[in-house]
Amino acid sequence: MIDFGSVLKIKKNWSTFCGNHPRVEEFIGNIGEKGFCEGQEVAVAVRYPDGTEFKTGIRLQESDLEFLELLRSLT
Repeated sequence: MIDFGSVLKIKKNWSTFCGNHPRVEEFIGNIGEKGFCEGQEVAVAVRYPDGTEFKTGIRLQESDLEFLELLRSLT
């Protein structure tokens, strides 16, 4: 069962996050316009102030696309 209170909370926090980081919203908007497709590569890197860095990458599978579309519908 969907907890609509949590969904509303996510939307509110997303709005605040995008207000704080407008380039992220533009970036995600650009991806949304082009869409997702099977075989697409997604890479993420996180760097901490102390220089520690974590990187990962995935290649999207057909089964990932439904989940990503669900996330997209929340915005």
